[in-house]
Amino acid sequence: MKFNLADNAFTWALSKIFDLACLNVLWVICSIPIFTIGASTTALYSVMLKLVRNEEGYIFRGYMKAFKENFKQSTVIWLLILAMGAVWWIDYNFAGLIGGGAGTALRLIFLAMGILLLAVFIYVFPLTARYENSVKATLKNALLLSVAKLPYTILFFVIAVGAGIVSLWNVMTFLIAVPFWVFIGVSVVVWINSRLFRRIFQVFEEQEKDEVDSVR
Repeated sequence: MKFNLADNAFTWALSKIFDLACLNVLWVICSIPIFTIGASTTALYSVMLKLVRNEEGYIFRGYMKAFKENFKQSTVIWLLILAMGAVWWIDYNFAGLIGGGAGTALRLIFLAMGILLLAVFIYVFPLTARYENSVKATLKNALLLSVAKLPYTILFFVIAVGAGIVSLWNVMTFLIAVPFWVFIGVSVVVWINSRLFRRIFQVFEEQEKDEVDSVR
């Protein structure tokens, strides 16, 4: 029996693409009520972080299990971020009504706060998916990590902003982007992010392991 490496790689690639598409559709369906976006994003990261470590099992079962287990905490976090985002938007626009240097300074301050809030949003759901912690501790860790791992944070921003710019470049790219994001795009971005988060989490987990071994 001949073993064709090319055919095997092609089959593996098709399998992964199918998994990403299934996860994306699950994410879209579970996010439709809007207030469930936090839980659906946490569930997506929960499965994807295993996928990049080749530890995945049943995609649907794993996703729904993570969705149910993290629903309460992820929903609270999501609603808190939405509330903070709304307050930020009001304050940022109010600062724009103030003329002169004071208004410009205030807008710059609020812009920096908005960037920090977005960074927390990027980190908080992977952290919820990977570790058991309180809402307060998870938000705090997301903020600390976004600053401590600034190069990664910048890379996350580049990925998100780049994807947004390409999608909204013109009418043609927008029409292509809509089905792309609905059927696989979100999963692709989360898969890329998960590979980066795997490196970030691995460093901290190795440090914790070393500290435990040194105590022993």
